[in-house]
Amino acid sequence: MRILSLLLLMLIGFSSSSMAQTYEEKRKEILNRQTNTRAEINVLDARIKTYQQRIQQTENRYEELYKQYQNLNRLISLQDDKISTLELEQRQIQEEIELTESEISLREKDLEQLKQNLRDILLYTYKNGRTSNLELIVTAGSINQMVIRSYYLQKLEEQKEKQAEQIRIRQRELEGVKDDLQESLVKNEIVLSEIRDEKVELSSQQTIQRNNVEKIKAESSDLLSELRTIRQQRENLESSFANLISMEDELRRAENERLERLAAARNIADAARRAEEVAKYSTPTRTYFVSDETLAAYERTFAASKGALQWPVDSKTVSKKFGVTRNPLYGTRTEHPGINIVADPGSEVRVVADGYVFAIRPIPGYGDVVFVKHGTYYTAYGNLSQVNVQQSSILRAGQMIGRSGTDASILGESLFFMVLKNTKNLNPEDWLER
Repeated sequence: MRILSLLLLMLIGFSSSSMAQTYEEKRKEILNRQTNTRAEINVLDARIKTYQQRIQQTENRYEELYKQYQNLNRLISLQDDKISTLELEQRQIQEEIELTESEISLREKDLEQLKQNLRDILLYTYKNGRTSNLELIVTAGSINQMVIRSYYLQKLEEQKEKQAEQIRIRQRELEGVKDDLQESLVKNEIVLSEIRDEKVELSSQQTIQRNNVEKIKAESSDLLSELRTIRQQRENLESSFANLISMEDELRRAENERLERLAAARNIADAARRAEEVAKYSTPTRTYFVSDETLAAYERTFAASKGALQWPVDSKTVSKKFGVTRNPLYGTRTEHPGINIVADPGSEVRVVADGYVFAIRPIPGYGDVVFVKHGTYYTAYGNLSQVNVQQSSILRAGQMIGRSGTDASILGESLFFMVLKNTKNLNPEDWLER
């Protein structure tokens, strides 16, 4: 009796694995991330197709060839981004595969334990069941013992069937998880194939690019003039920015000095002189003024956001990077004060942090530029096809300030973006979210 009771408790106490729900939740999270990554890939695909169409429409004249070179440069940047994003998706799928394989291992152990339990029951029955159930009941020493034996024998038979049913259920669940694994493996193979195809396409575009470079090298006669122009444009931009910052600081000093003198005038004891001095300093030196406290708050927020600022357009593809760059056509070196971000024509341009517009200027080589002050930090947004703010506008992070360039803009379908600390140029990619 005691053995039968212990066996029954062992069977009742055995519970199924509770990890199925955790697995489903984890897999759902991975699939959601895959969906978002695939959406990014689709956006990159759309941009790639746009530039592919333009490349097909170009002619072999130098001007058209150089435009083709610029578009190919952007296309290669986009394809590089797509390959990186595809590889991210492939890593996410691999994570899903590893999670599913781990779940299969757990469920196989669970199933094996259930089978072992059933084998133990059958072995026990074989070793101890030489007499029939009827004989065990009939040979009972009392009615009470007969009832107890009958009860436990019935429970033992029920547990056998229950154990067998649990095994069947676990087998079906295991098959379902294996189907998930097969689905993940198929997805993985598709993405790997897409990566291979994209790399072949990228290699083809790079070959075209190299051919174009050779053609442009042979046909170009005004490189030095163009190089001087680019350098002059950069110097004009930096000089204009420095002058604007100097003017802004001078106006701020004058306004703060006026406020201090007005406060002092209000404390003059003589009423007539007080009225004269108050009137003298009551007129603001400017029509708008952002307090030093507000600027300090802007600066703290901006400084704390390094590496986390939202991109000013819905694109993270940089076609021209910050700093000294080497011209792949001629080997010459120029210094770029910001970055050029490839964007759909006329995309919304948004300010990256709280601040206020202290200047809007057309700058040769950069088109219309909006300058925003964030304390001692500054950002500039150039090559705008449309400006939606005015000087002195107070801006909140994410607020639209205009639209990016179009095919008719000086820098084409892109946004020029700068970050400065006082008058020192900083690498914008160090500040933007990646």
